[in-house]
Amino acid sequence: YREIYLPRLEVNNLGQISFPLQQHQMRQLVDLAEPAPYGKGQETLVDKKIRRTWQVNNDEFTLSGKHWQKDLESMLGEVKHELGVSCDINADLYKLLIYDKDSFFVEHRDTEKIPGMIATLVIVLPSNFQGGQLLVKHKNQKTELDMSREDPSEISFAAFYADCAHEVLPITEGYRLTLIYNLSRKDKQVLSQPPNYHQEQQQVVHLLQQWSKQLLEQQTPLQNSTLEKASTNSPIDELLPEKLVYLLEHAYTQESLSFAALKNQDAAIMDTL
Repeated sequence: YREIYLPRLEVNNLGQISFPLQQHQMRQLVDLAEPAPYGKGQETLVDKKIRRTWQVNNDEFTLSGKHWQKDLESMLGEVKHELGVSCDINADLYKLLIYDKDSFFVEHRDTEKIPGMIATLVIVLPSNFQGGQLLVKHKNQKTELDMSREDPSEISFAAFYADCAHEVLPITEGYRLTLIYNLSRKDKQVLSQPPNYHQEQQQVVHLLQQWSKQLLEQQTPLQNSTLEKASTNSPIDELLPEKLVYLLEHAYTQESLSFAALKNQDAAIMDTL
């Protein structure tokens, strides 16, 4: 979270929204909004058992203010650092989401809505609410974020890679107003710049040389009878593999899969190999 100069938010057919958010305006905003859908494969569905949230599309409101762009750029700088992104990123305003009492979104992953999309940025504008914690999961790690703030001059924000599973727990009281940005790369540079792994690289070279040598011996019965013995007396699992495979930590779409788009540990492993 951080202190900011509050932006100017104007919604079509409603006018300027005051901060901290007032309940009567939020009720009016919910009346103007539409149920937020969710993606399932190539389909876009509305099911309040999966997602109970209200949305206003980015062409139905304007966001301005003398200091807003500067504040946004400051947040993006922190996001780039924390996500390990070395190239410049674009922040495309996607939607305005309204969460009222009992609103939630079950665990899901964001689809790539724009070319080169790598992450999602969530900004919670000053409002009074309880509940609605954001849970972000990746492999065996889970982070729970309480994005409510008591000081009306503060906002909270969170960013996560688009392939990370996440969910929004039910709002138990009040209203929450959230800006959603799609973050994408401006160029095709590698996302991460891992540190110098010279020592690890030398270890990998040694291990690969050993594997290659033993594999050659295994495949040459004249030099070594290991293959024949293994095929008759030992389980097949004892044979050396003819290929080595590294399973990526992150999930990538077919369209975005490339060396330049690898994230975090994937990029570091790729660089070392």
